[in-house]
This record gives sequence, C-alpha cells and structure tokens, in this order.
Amino acid sequence: MKTYNTHQRKALLDFLQSNSEKAFTIEEIVCSMSEDDISQSTAYRLMTKLVEEGLVHRTVKGNSRSFVYQFINNEKCEGHLHIKCTDCGKVYHLDHDVSALIQNDIKKNTAFEIDSHTVLLGKCGDCK
Repeated sequence: MKTYNTHQRKALLDFLQSNSEKAFTIEEIVCSMSEDDISQSTAYRLMTKLVEEGLVHRTVKGNSRSFVYQFINNEKCEGHLHIKCTDCGKVYHLDHDVSALIQNDIKKNTAFEIDSHTVLLGKCGDCK
C-alpha cells in the first residue's frame, strides 16, 4: 500500500522525532501539537501506519489499557531493554551488553525470559 507524505504525517513525524526521548499518548500528542496540524482521529490513523512501518514503537502505559508511542530508529531500538522515568516520561535505551547481562541473569535464576521490548520503570536523576 502506498504511503502518502501528507502535511499531517510530516507534522506528526517531526513532533515525534524532536521528542524521541519521550513516549506519548495520542491525546498528549494532539494537545502538544497545533489543532491545525492534526486531529485526534488522524493521529490514531497515522500512528497505526507508523507502527506498522517500524518508525514508531507502541507500548502499554503502565498498568492501564492505553498506549504510548515513541519514535524509534530500528537499528537503535532492537534487542535491548529500556528504562523510563515515571515522572517526566523520558525513555533511555540500555546498552546491548547491559541488557543481555540482565536478561541472562534473570533467565538463569528464574527460567523467565524477558522480551527485549521490556520497559523498566523508575525515576531519572533529574526527577528523584
């Protein structure tokens, strides 16, 4: 299926790229952008396509039923764990070696295998 580079798609991608250290709900994205740039229904429709294209990563927000979305670079975001500040929302990418060490230790001690898209929650240095 052909992808069209509409004004709304460009505005959404620009917003996500310039805020790539954070994950947002659709509502937060729409509120942060100008209403002239994107509507909520358009944001949902475009976000589905961006996730399918591998440009955006979708994760569950905490223990809720809502999702957050974050711009990613496929090479940068595969095969490692993430940590997210529960106060400011900033997401950090853990080093591949550190991620492997954590995953292997957990698997060795509990036989539990952690998904590489797992997000560990806590507070960053600025927020604690």
